[in-house]
Amino acid sequence: MMAAVRRLLLFLFIGGLAVFGFGVRSAQQAPVVVRYAVVVPGLAKRLRIVQLSDTHASRIDMPSERLAKIVGQANALKPDMILLTGDYISGDPARWSVAETVAALRPLRALRAPLGVYANLGNHDDLVRTAAALQGSTVRLLVGTSADAGPVTVIGADDIDRGSAAVEAMRRAIRRAPPHKPVIVIAHQPTFFIWLPARPVLLLAGHTHGGQVMLPFVGAWALDDYYTAHRRGAFRRGVQQMIVSSGIGTTALPIRIGVPPEIVVVTLYPGKNSGTDR
Repeated sequence: MMAAVRRLLLFLFIGGLAVFGFGVRSAQQAPVVVRYAVVVPGLAKRLRIVQLSDTHASRIDMPSERLAKIVGQANALKPDMILLTGDYISGDPARWSVAETVAALRPLRALRAPLGVYANLGNHDDLVRTAAALQGSTVRLLVGTSADAGPVTVIGADDIDRGSAAVEAMRRAIRRAPPHKPVIVIAHQPTFFIWLPARPVLLLAGHTHGGQVMLPFVGAWALDDYYTAHRRGAFRRGVQQMIVSSGIGTTALPIRIGVPPEIVVVTLYPGKNSGTDR
């Protein structure tokens, strides 16, 4: 009996190592490109947006060399605009010095797009460190503020983990945006979709990692009900639309299973209706 138990435990241990190794390799693969088509009322011309979310710099699965390759992949898509939706490092941001944060985010400084590169903060980001890392680069950090991006207004929300002031700042920026221009909001967490004021808005978010690990008969890592229902994809509520990316990096464990890293390409079209194109 004991020999059988030992064999079973050894089998489970080896199987667990194999699954973990597969997950590590899957997390480090080149991101797939996921495409959406969204029709935006009031838009003057077609726009192509690249969204990068949850890059989560780390020494294990997101060293600077890998992030630099992903930046090159994003630039090669020739977007009109690039939007970054938070979580640029892994773990507690207070454990990262300013110098470490600057070094980890340095590849993002090579991002290029004619209408600009815009970023907001995630729950793993610190304002002072992130601002220092992006200062003087092509990336404009928006924290409850807006930017005139030619045919659209871009608004960046602070992360909701820093309190209700983040929601109010986003709502205030939307209300103040020029009424004749479409509004795009970048918010790290999809819950901001709940608090959008009554106006046509396209919101881009991340945070969920698409569940990060999807196992047969088990499903995704534990998410609350809202995130489970909005873990990835395109969503619509009246005149408001949202796209949630499963992101690029990892959290907790450096693995992905059944949820590959992704770069999102959103093509905006003038008109009245919307759809998805993957």
